[in-house]
Amino acid sequence: MSQRIFAPSWENYELIDAGGGEKLERWGSVVTIRPDINAYFKSEKTKSEWQKIAHFQFKEEKGAYGHWKNLANLPEEWNIHYYNLSFKIGLKNTKHTGVFPEQSMNWEKIKRLASSETKFLNLFAYSGVSSVIAGSLGAEVIHVDSSKTALNWARENFHNNGFSTGKLVHEDALLFMEREIKRKHCYSLIQMDPPAWGIGTKGKKWQLENQLDSLLQHAASLLTEDGSLILSTYTPKITADNLKEIAAFIFPSKTIKTGVLCTKSTSGKVLEHGCLLHVL
Repeated sequence: MSQRIFAPSWENYELIDAGGGEKLERWGSVVTIRPDINAYFKSEKTKSEWQKIAHFQFKEEKGAYGHWKNLANLPEEWNIHYYNLSFKIGLKNTKHTGVFPEQSMNWEKIKRLASSETKFLNLFAYSGVSSVIAGSLGAEVIHVDSSKTALNWARENFHNNGFSTGKLVHEDALLFMEREIKRKHCYSLIQMDPPAWGIGTKGKKWQLENQLDSLLQHAASLLTEDGSLILSTYTPKITADNLKEIAAFIFPSKTIKTGVLCTKSTSGKVLEHGCLLHVL
Protein backbone atom coordinates (compact mmCIF):
# COMPACT_ATOMS: atom_id res chain seq x y z
CA MET A 1 0.00 0.00 0.00
CA SER A 2 1.36 3.42 -0.97
CA GLN A 3 2.36 5.85 1.74
CA ARG A 4 -0.17 8.51 2.61
CA ILE A 5 1.18 12.06 2.59
CA PHE A 6 -0.93 14.55 4.51
CA ALA A 7 -1.22 18.13 3.29
CA PRO A 8 -0.24 20.58 6.03
CA SER A 9 -3.06 22.65 7.49
CA TRP A 10 -3.24 26.43 7.13
CA GLU A 11 -5.33 28.99 8.95
CA ASN A 12 -7.67 30.15 6.19
CA TYR A 13 -8.72 26.67 5.04
CA GLU A 14 -10.35 23.75 6.87
CA LEU A 15 -11.71 20.45 5.63
CA ILE A 16 -14.48 20.18 8.21
CA ASP A 17 -15.95 16.83 7.17
CA ALA A 18 -16.30 14.51 4.18
CA GLY A 19 -18.54 11.64 3.13
CA GLY A 20 -21.49 10.62 1.01
CA GLY A 21 -19.72 11.85 -2.13
CA GLU A 22 -19.25 15.39 -0.83
CA LYS A 23 -16.95 17.49 1.33
CA LEU A 24 -17.62 20.33 3.77
CA GLU A 25 -14.95 23.05 3.67
CA ARG A 26 -14.21 26.43 5.20
CA TRP A 27 -12.52 29.10 3.10
CA GLY A 28 -11.75 31.96 5.46
CA SER A 29 -15.15 32.47 7.09
CA VAL A 30 -17.19 30.97 4.21
CA VAL A 31 -18.31 27.33 4.27
CA THR A 32 -19.05 25.30 1.12
CA ILE A 33 -20.39 21.88 0.23
CA ARG A 34 -19.16 20.38 -3.04
CA PRO A 35 -18.86 16.93 -4.65
CA ASP A 36 -15.82 14.71 -4.28
CA ILE A 37 -15.78 11.21 -5.77
CA ASN A 38 -13.16 10.12 -3.22
CA ALA A 39 -15.54 10.82 -0.31
CA TYR A 40 -17.22 7.44 -0.80
CA PHE A 41 -17.47 6.72 2.94
CA LYS A 42 -20.02 7.90 5.52
CA SER A 43 -19.54 11.41 6.90
CA GLU A 44 -19.01 11.98 10.61
CA LYS A 45 -21.62 14.73 10.82
CA THR A 46 -25.10 14.42 9.34
CA LYS A 47 -25.91 16.28 6.13
CA SER A 48 -28.50 18.30 8.05
CA GLU A 49 -25.67 19.47 10.32
CA TRP A 50 -23.71 20.43 7.22
CA GLN A 51 -26.61 22.47 5.89
CA LYS A 52 -26.86 24.48 9.10
CA ILE A 53 -23.36 25.96 8.67
CA ALA A 54 -22.94 26.00 4.87
CA HIS A 55 -23.08 29.23 2.84
CA PHE A 56 -22.81 27.66 -0.65
CA GLN A 57 -23.54 24.22 -2.10
CA PHE A 58 -22.57 23.02 -5.56
CA LYS A 59 -25.24 21.17 -7.54
CA GLU A 60 -24.04 19.05 -10.46
CA GLU A 61 -26.06 19.28 -13.67
CA LYS A 62 -24.08 17.89 -16.60
CA GLY A 63 -20.67 16.28 -16.41
CA ALA A 64 -18.31 18.53 -14.47
CA TYR A 65 -20.67 21.49 -14.74
CA GLY A 66 -23.44 22.79 -12.54
CA HIS A 67 -24.24 25.76 -10.34
CA TRP A 68 -23.59 27.01 -6.82
CA LYS A 69 -26.64 27.39 -4.61
CA ASN A 70 -26.18 30.53 -2.53
CA LEU A 71 -27.59 29.63 0.88
CA ALA A 72 -26.70 32.88 2.66
CA ASN A 73 -26.93 35.62 0.01
CA LEU A 74 -23.16 36.21 0.07
CA PRO A 75 -20.87 37.48 -2.73
CA GLU A 76 -19.60 34.63 -4.91
CA GLU A 77 -16.05 35.97 -4.89
CA TRP A 78 -13.85 36.66 -1.88
CA ASN A 79 -10.19 36.48 -0.87
CA ILE A 80 -8.47 34.08 1.49
CA HIS A 81 -4.92 34.22 2.84
CA TYR A 82 -2.10 31.74 2.73
CA TYR A 83 0.25 33.25 5.29
CA ASN A 84 0.98 36.77 3.96
CA LEU A 85 -0.40 36.14 0.46
CA SER A 86 -3.96 36.67 -0.78
CA PHE A 87 -5.85 34.58 -3.33
CA LYS A 88 -9.24 35.00 -4.94
CA ILE A 89 -11.91 32.36 -4.42
CA GLY A 90 -14.50 32.42 -7.19
CA LEU A 91 -17.58 30.23 -7.65
CA LYS A 92 -18.22 29.65 -11.35
CA ASN A 93 -20.03 26.86 -13.22
CA THR A 94 -17.77 24.05 -11.92
CA LYS A 95 -17.10 22.73 -8.45
CA HIS A 96 -13.63 24.26 -8.42
CA THR A 97 -12.95 27.44 -6.46
CA GLY A 98 -9.64 28.69 -7.88
CA VAL A 99 -7.55 27.08 -5.13
CA PHE A 100 -6.69 23.41 -4.60
CA PRO A 101 -6.05 23.46 -0.84
CA GLU A 102 -4.34 20.06 -0.71
CA GLN A 103 -1.58 21.64 -2.79
CA SER A 104 -0.30 23.18 0.46
CA MET A 105 2.10 20.23 0.49
CA ASN A 106 3.64 21.48 -2.74
CA TRP A 107 3.47 25.14 -1.70
CA GLU A 108 5.60 24.28 1.32
CA LYS A 109 8.08 22.50 -0.96
CA ILE A 110 8.24 25.56 -3.24
CA LYS A 111 8.87 27.80 -0.22
CA ARG A 112 11.86 25.63 0.69
CA LEU A 113 13.26 25.39 -2.83
CA ALA A 114 12.57 28.78 -4.46
CA SER A 115 14.76 31.87 -4.23
CA SER A 116 15.95 34.77 -6.37
CA GLU A 117 18.23 32.26 -8.10
CA THR A 118 15.31 30.04 -9.18
CA LYS A 119 13.84 29.80 -12.65
CA PHE A 120 10.38 28.30 -12.02
CA LEU A 121 8.23 26.69 -14.71
CA ASN A 122 4.62 26.18 -13.61
CA LEU A 123 2.67 23.99 -16.04
CA PHE A 124 -1.12 23.53 -15.92
CA ALA A 125 -0.73 26.52 -13.63
CA TYR A 126 -4.43 27.43 -13.23
CA SER A 127 -5.04 30.47 -11.02
CA GLY A 128 -1.40 30.85 -10.10
CA VAL A 129 -1.11 30.12 -6.37
CA SER A 130 2.22 28.32 -6.81
CA SER A 131 3.40 30.99 -9.24
CA VAL A 132 2.64 33.79 -6.77
CA ILE A 133 4.37 31.91 -3.94
CA ALA A 134 7.50 31.41 -6.05
CA GLY A 135 7.36 35.01 -7.27
CA SER A 136 7.10 36.28 -3.68
CA LEU A 137 10.46 34.59 -3.03
CA GLY A 138 12.08 36.36 -5.97
CA ALA A 139 11.98 33.49 -8.44
CA GLU A 140 11.69 34.07 -12.18
CA VAL A 141 8.24 32.65 -12.99
CA ILE A 142 7.00 31.21 -16.30
CA HIS A 143 3.32 30.35 -15.88
CA VAL A 144 1.68 28.16 -18.56
CA ASP A 145 -1.99 27.26 -18.99
CA SER A 146 -4.23 26.51 -21.97
CA SER A 147 -7.16 28.46 -20.45
CA LYS A 148 -7.39 32.22 -20.95
CA THR A 149 -9.76 32.39 -17.99
CA ALA A 150 -7.15 30.75 -15.76
CA LEU A 151 -4.46 33.13 -17.01
CA ASN A 152 -6.62 36.15 -16.21
CA TRP A 153 -7.27 34.72 -12.75
CA ALA A 154 -3.54 34.26 -12.21
CA ARG A 155 -2.88 37.82 -13.38
CA GLU A 156 -5.38 39.08 -10.83
CA ASN A 157 -3.75 37.06 -8.04
CA PHE A 158 -0.35 38.46 -8.94
CA HIS A 159 -1.63 42.04 -9.00
CA ASN A 160 -3.53 41.61 -5.72
CA ASN A 161 -0.25 40.65 -4.06
CA GLY A 162 1.69 43.49 -5.61
CA PHE A 163 3.96 41.32 -7.76
CA SER A 164 4.92 41.38 -11.40
CA THR A 165 3.10 38.57 -13.22
CA GLY A 166 6.29 37.08 -14.62
CA LYS A 167 5.64 35.46 -17.98
CA LEU A 168 2.08 34.22 -18.51
CA VAL A 169 1.84 31.83 -21.46
CA HIS A 170 -1.37 30.69 -23.18
CA GLU A 171 -0.26 27.33 -24.54
CA ASP A 172 -0.61 23.56 -24.28
CA ALA A 173 1.91 22.34 -21.72
CA LEU A 174 3.49 19.65 -23.92
CA LEU A 175 3.84 21.99 -26.91
CA PHE A 176 5.42 24.65 -24.75
CA MET A 177 7.87 22.12 -23.29
CA GLU A 178 8.82 20.88 -26.76
CA ARG A 179 9.55 24.44 -27.88
CA GLU A 180 11.56 25.19 -24.76
CA ILE A 181 13.67 22.09 -25.37
CA LYS A 182 14.40 23.29 -28.91
CA ARG A 183 15.31 26.70 -27.51
CA LYS A 184 17.66 24.92 -25.06
CA HIS A 185 16.05 26.63 -22.07
CA CYS A 186 16.42 25.09 -18.62
CA TYR A 187 14.63 25.44 -15.27
CA SER A 188 15.76 24.77 -11.72
CA LEU A 189 12.21 24.05 -10.51
CA ILE A 190 9.25 22.65 -12.46
CA GLN A 191 5.75 22.02 -11.18
CA MET A 192 3.06 20.13 -13.09
CA ASP A 193 -0.49 19.80 -11.79
CA PRO A 194 -2.30 18.28 -14.78
CA PRO A 195 -5.99 17.36 -14.72
CA ALA A 196 -7.04 13.76 -15.33
CA TRP A 197 -8.21 14.83 -18.77
CA GLY A 198 -7.88 18.08 -20.62
CA ILE A 199 -8.73 20.13 -23.68
CA GLY A 200 -5.89 22.12 -25.21
CA THR A 201 -5.82 25.53 -26.85
CA LYS A 202 -7.06 24.08 -30.16
CA GLY A 203 -9.75 21.86 -28.65
CA LYS A 204 -7.66 18.69 -28.73
CA LYS A 205 -8.62 16.26 -25.97
CA TRP A 206 -6.08 14.22 -24.06
CA GLN A 207 -5.91 11.91 -21.02
CA LEU A 208 -3.12 12.13 -18.47
CA GLU A 209 -2.24 8.43 -18.46
CA ASN A 210 -1.46 8.70 -22.19
CA GLN A 211 0.75 11.77 -21.73
CA LEU A 212 2.55 11.04 -18.46
CA ASP A 213 5.69 9.55 -20.04
CA SER A 214 6.06 12.50 -22.41
CA LEU A 215 5.52 15.04 -19.61
CA LEU A 216 8.20 13.45 -17.45
CA GLN A 217 10.65 12.95 -20.34
CA HIS A 218 10.27 16.58 -21.37
CA ALA A 219 10.70 17.71 -17.77
CA ALA A 220 13.93 15.73 -17.54
CA SER A 221 15.20 17.54 -20.64
CA LEU A 222 14.30 20.95 -19.20
CA LEU A 223 15.62 20.53 -15.65
CA THR A 224 19.03 21.79 -14.66
CA GLU A 225 21.41 19.17 -13.27
CA ASP A 226 20.46 20.04 -9.67
CA GLY A 227 16.84 20.95 -10.49
CA SER A 228 13.67 19.64 -8.83
CA LEU A 229 10.29 18.50 -10.13
CA ILE A 230 6.91 18.52 -8.40
CA LEU A 231 4.02 16.58 -9.95
CA SER A 232 0.46 15.88 -8.77
CA THR A 233 -2.01 13.54 -10.45
CA TYR A 234 -5.77 13.32 -9.94
CA THR A 235 -6.67 10.14 -11.78
CA PRO A 236 -7.16 6.63 -10.31
CA LYS A 237 -5.52 5.23 -13.45
CA ILE A 238 -2.10 6.37 -12.18
CA THR A 239 -0.88 5.02 -8.84
CA ALA A 240 2.01 6.16 -6.67
CA ASP A 241 3.83 2.95 -7.61
CA ASN A 242 3.35 3.80 -11.32
CA LEU A 243 4.85 7.23 -10.72
CA LYS A 244 7.79 5.84 -8.79
CA GLU A 245 8.62 3.24 -11.44
CA ILE A 246 8.44 5.70 -14.34
CA ALA A 247 10.32 8.48 -12.51
CA ALA A 248 13.09 6.14 -11.36
CA PHE A 249 13.70 5.17 -14.99
CA ILE A 250 13.64 8.75 -16.32
CA PHE A 251 15.57 10.31 -13.41
CA PRO A 252 18.05 7.55 -12.43
CA SER A 253 20.37 9.86 -10.47
CA LYS A 254 17.64 11.72 -8.57
CA THR A 255 15.90 11.13 -5.25
CA ILE A 256 12.32 10.02 -5.95
CA LYS A 257 9.52 10.46 -3.41
CA THR A 258 5.93 9.36 -4.09
CA GLY A 259 2.76 8.83 -2.11
CA VAL A 260 -0.98 9.40 -1.95
CA LEU A 261 -1.81 13.03 -1.21
CA CYS A 262 -4.43 13.27 1.55
CA THR A 263 -6.21 15.78 3.77
CA LYS A 264 -7.47 14.92 7.24
CA SER A 265 -10.71 16.62 8.22
CA THR A 266 -11.31 18.06 11.66
CA SER A 267 -14.02 15.40 12.05
CA GLY A 268 -11.32 12.74 11.61
CA LYS A 269 -12.19 11.60 8.07
CA VAL A 270 -9.31 11.19 5.63
CA LEU A 271 -9.84 12.29 2.03
CA GLU A 272 -7.47 11.03 -0.67
CA HIS A 273 -6.92 13.38 -3.60
CA GLY A 274 -4.45 11.69 -5.92
CA CYS A 275 -0.75 10.93 -6.14
CA LEU A 276 2.28 13.07 -5.50
CA LEU A 277 5.76 12.89 -7.01
CA HIS A 278 8.79 14.86 -5.90
CA VAL A 279 12.03 14.50 -7.87
CA LEU A 280 14.90 16.10 -5.98
